Amino acid sequence: MNRSFASFSLLLLLSACAVRGGPELDRTVVPDAPDQWSSRPEITATSPDDSDAASIYPDGWISAFADGALEQTVAEAFANNRNLQSVLAQLRAARAAMRVSRADLFPRVDLSASATDAENAATVYDGALAASWEADIWGRNLALARAGNADARAAAADFAAARQALAAAVVQAWYDRSAAALTFDLANRDLDRRRDTLRITNARFRAGLASRLDVRLAQVALSNSEDRLEAATRASANSARTLEVLTGRYPAGEAQGASDLITPAALPSVTAPVSVLAGRPDLIAAEARVAAAGLRATDARHAMFPQLNLRFDATTTSGNFGDIFDPGTYINAITGGLLQPLFRGGALLAEAERQGEQARSALLDYAQATLTAFREVEDRLDAEATLARQVDATATAAEEARAAVTLTRSRYINGRSTIFDLINSQTTAIAAETRAIEARRARIENRINLHLALGNEPLSA
Repeated sequence: MNRSFASFSLLLLLSACAVRGGPELDRTVVPDAPDQWSSRPEITATSPDDSDAASIYPDGWISAFADGALEQTVAEAFANNRNLQSVLAQLRAARAAMRVSRADLFPRVDLSASATDAENAATVYDGALAASWEADIWGRNLALARAGNADARAAAADFAAARQALAAAVVQAWYDRSAAALTFDLANRDLDRRRDTLRITNARFRAGLASRLDVRLAQVALSNSEDRLEAATRASANSARTLEVLTGRYPAGEAQGASDLITPAALPSVTAPVSVLAGRPDLIAAEARVAAAGLRATDARHAMFPQLNLRFDATTTSGNFGDIFDPGTYINAITGGLLQPLFRGGALLAEAERQGEQARSALLDYAQATLTAFREVEDRLDAEATLARQVDATATAAEEARAAVTLTRSRYINGRSTIFDLINSQTTAIAAETRAIEARRARIENRINLHLALGNEPLSA
């Protein structure tokens, strides 16, 4: 008995010498969450832990746009988008893999049967029943099962992130469609202006008040406007097709978006930085992958420890097929074995080191993802104020440019301005009006991306 115990102790000592410890992850690389967003400290940051703080958007942030058709379109995308369905399939596969990882915690049982029919001999039936189980002394199998569970959590978070990203893409396409329609209408109005200019210039040419050069310049401006209209027509159809594909429909270019580019409501409060860490799906997924990598590193280290396997075998041979199903005909044997890896060419130690570095890599990825998430929120909050001022400035510029076109047209008819003045004023006007549309679209896009960066839910479940 003492000799057996000494042998077992020697095995443990050998395995302990081979293991150099697990990965010592420096979790200080993960930045702490600040109390407030530095770019907009005047905006209240709420946390789910605040007992007196209601949900910022109880029906989802899309409800803030007050557009029922938009909410229906997002719901349609959730039901029909192929990419989201693919991520859902990956989630189901991860959950199945989790069940596979748990299987080694339980015994394995196999039953086999065969029949031998030799010439000039009676048929012989053989049956075998085998059961085996590895005693999880060091928790290896449990670590792998927990790693599979962490992988499944990461996949669930990936699905939530894909769902949020899809909602943001649909809302963006919804308002891109509106911006494209406004740009198309603007191109039509500009074409009407250029036609009017050519008409006036021809009349002045016939009256001897304008030169052939004036007519040609007016015609060039008209042709450029026609080119701009064709580009706007194409962009409008493309934006419709983008929205259709997101919602799982055939891209026929017929989808309608918002009736206008709305002005987003003021932000009364935003999600606190600490809540972003706890609620943003991509960060949840990254943290779960750190846990999975650490558990696999634990398994790799424990692979150098002794393994205890128990096995039960039962066999039977009979000329009667029914004896295969008669437990009384079986010969039973129970065996137990202890396996201690001694030399594998350094493979086990190298695998432990590899898994440890994988765990460190996962932790650093999570730390970087955290910094990126904070930057995205800070960028969007900062842009909230600057874009609001840009919208006002571009709206003023567009209004003044339109007034300048009206004044220059009158002066040109009266011979007090040149064709160059009129064409330049019209070119300035369409540029200013286009910039005003783009600023309004950018403000909506920034608000959408802010909700995405904060990890806010798009629609209530």
